[in-house]
Amino acid sequence: SGLQVNQNPLELILQPGEPLKVVCSITGTDNPNLYWYRWTPTDGFKVVFSSLGVGNVDPENMGDLSSNRPGLLQIVLESKSVTDVGSVVWFCAASPHSITDHNESCTKTLQDEKCFLS
Repeated sequence: SGLQVNQNPLELILQPGEPLKVVCSITGTDNPNLYWYRWTPTDGFKVVFSSLGVGNVDPENMGDLSSNRPGLLQIVLESKSVTDVGSVVWFCAASPHSITDHNESCTKTLQDEKCFLS
């Protein structure tokens, strides 16, 4: 039980110019805040997209990437043609609260099937 994050596909290796679509689904909460984090070896983790509700993603587009939130428990990351070169890893995260004092978030990584709660 508890907050869970599921990315589909879990692992995707692309070459520049190929399309990208990753769907992130959440269980264990009603209407979480959802996020896409980008990780690179040089920059580490950075929030790229955030969503506080259905149809609301900030920003909607970033370069060749876009994100949308079609439902309460889902956020999608897409690109018609990726341009990133090198090691880039995307992570979906969810938080049931917007108040930072009570912030419990969950991010699923390839190394650990369980969520890291903070």
